[in-house]
Amino acid sequence: MFVWLCLIVGASAAGRFLTDGPVMTGQPLDVPVNSSRVLTAARFAVVEFNRANAEEQFAYKVMKITSAKIQIVAGINYILEVQLGRTVCKKSHMAVSETCALHPEPKGRQCHFIVTEIPWENSTILTKNECHPNKI
Repeated sequence: MFVWLCLIVGASAAGRFLTDGPVMTGQPLDVPVNSSRVLTAARFAVVEFNRANAEEQFAYKVMKITSAKIQIVAGINYILEVQLGRTVCKKSHMAVSETCALHPEPKGRQCHFIVTEIPWENSTILTKNECHPNKI
């Protein structure tokens, strides 16, 4: 019973993104890349990426979100394709990389992130973090 309640709550939360039709549990749906929830998920993913990217001394920031989908599972997956750019801010002194200028020696990353939000547990996790170098 609790699982069904969670799915219904998740589906209704996902409904805020939709302009036409019902939400099918498990089916990824395209959503606007500039929606506030997508932007929040992308910012979360970049913070986690910067934290895990031990070999890099400079922080990265979102340059462009090229694709965004949501998927209702045991929570809400935000499936994001994101272009990142290296900034001049060092990770050790970084507060928010969004306000940092781009590094004079450009170094970009193309990333596939999946951020899983479980609203009823107040939990957000970066469940997939696949990035590769690209030109800015």
